[in-house]
This record gives sequence, structure tokens and C-alpha cells, in this order.
Amino acid sequence: MFDAKANIIAASPFCFFGFDPFVAYRYLPRAGIRHVEIPALPPSMGIKYGLTTFAPELMDEADVKSLKDRLAELGLTPLTIATLCDLLDARQIEMLRRRIDFGEQLGAQYVIADAIDRPGPDEQHRKALNAIHDVADYAADHEIRIAVEIHDGPTRNGLSSRKFLEEVDHSNVGINYDTGNIYYYNDHIDPAEDIRHILDRVVHVHLKDTTGGKGQWQFCALGEGRVNFPKIIEALQSVGFRGPYSLEIEGQQGEDLNREGHLARVMKSVNYLRQIGLMPPA
Repeated sequence: MFDAKANIIAASPFCFFGFDPFVAYRYLPRAGIRHVEIPALPPSMGIKYGLTTFAPELMDEADVKSLKDRLAELGLTPLTIATLCDLLDARQIEMLRRRIDFGEQLGAQYVIADAIDRPGPDEQHRKALNAIHDVADYAADHEIRIAVEIHDGPTRNGLSSRKFLEEVDHSNVGINYDTGNIYYYNDHIDPAEDIRHILDRVVHVHLKDTTGGKGQWQFCALGEGRVNFPKIIEALQSVGFRGPYSLEIEGQQGEDLNREGHLARVMKSVNYLRQIGLMPPA
């Protein structure tokens, strides 16, 4: 159905949700994954969700080189830094700059950031937009694209994301379209239709499926839930998008899978992507 060889396919270590990232990095090559995300979340987010994250502000050049070398030994290439730093929070902008440096050192091409809406005076909002411009310029100087996550706030869906990006008005800021988060943060929105509002500004995609609805943490193997992936991919490829598509299969509330259980779900997802032609045969 699709030109599989032209697509960039990656995965987040959050496919092994709750495990150390290197657990995922050791297992993902068994599923044919060669490009990966590197989590560098704000410490508060890591604590909130129980996730192990790298802290670039505590790493020197030798530490970063050791990380890159270890990934290379596993046959993995860093592609994306998952920062989730809040673009509208002045306190986190400097943190994001350090993560952009981290991405450049690792040879990554993208950072995934966030935009959490906080009502405030117009002057404060203008300052936030100026800060976004500054950090977007900084990222561009380091050949890094900023991809804003589909999360609660001004980027909760494609239509609201377009309004946000129009307000930001910077070519180096795009959207990381998360196909499962559309259901988690919205009622009665189909991502296969919603993505058309933002197609030309999508720079990164999280492939995530769900059997649940709004507020329900029910993220299953790709192809086993509600998301119409062929229709979404067809829309993306109509504007020339070829990736990165990154698997982010965060599991289901209340489950307790071991490592092999998480790997089995990743392999089911990869097999599904091969069936629809997004990945080449094994």
C-alpha cells in the first residue's frame, strides 16, 4: 500500500513503560527497530509518571559520548529527544535549550516539546511567544526541529494545534501528531479526519492505538484498537511526509507485563505496520 523503504520508523522506550530505557534499547532491535527516542523529561514529569529519564544538565561531553557509543553497540541511532518541556513556561525554556544541545551532541534531529495552556495577562502571553521564537531560532541554528506534542492544552487536537502554530508563527515549530492521544484528550474526534487540519505542519508522528476514549489509559498493540492507520498514513503521504513515525505503545492501566510481554506487543505492532506496507518485510 505504501512505499515502505522510504519511511523512517523509530520507537520510544516508553513502549516498555515503567522500565529503564536501556531495557527497551536492548529489546527493540529484536523487533527490527533501529532508530529511537531518548527521554530527557523535566524531573517533575519523570517522578509523576514513574519514568526513568536522562538529565542532560548533569551530563558532560564524555557522558553523552558514552551514551551514544552504547546505543551504537546495540545497533541503534538516536533520532528524537523527548523533552516534553513546556514552551509556555519561561522556567523550562533554558532547560529545553540544554536538551537541544543534548540532541545535537547525539546526532538527533527532533525534540518533542509541550505547550500547557495557562490563562494569564496578554503581556505574559506575548513574553511566552517571544520565548518560543528565541528557542525555535536556537534549535534551527543546531539543525533541530521542534515538534509540539498532542497533549492537553492548546495542542489537544489538529484544529487547536493549527491555531497555536499560527500564533507562534515560526517555521521551525511543528507538531508531533500522536494518534492515540487524540482519543485520550478529546471526545468524538477521529484522528483520521482531525489530522487533515494540521497535515502541512506535522513533522513527527507517534504511532499509538487505543481501545479507550477520553481519559482512558488503554493503549494496545497497533491495529488492535480504534485508530485507522492506513487512512492517516495515506493523508500524511499525500503531503510528502515519510516520517519519522515512532512507536509509542504505553500499555493499559492495571496491567503488569514483563519484558517479553512488552516485546510481544511491540512485535505485533511492527508486524501490523509490515502488513499495511509502512515497513518492509522482515
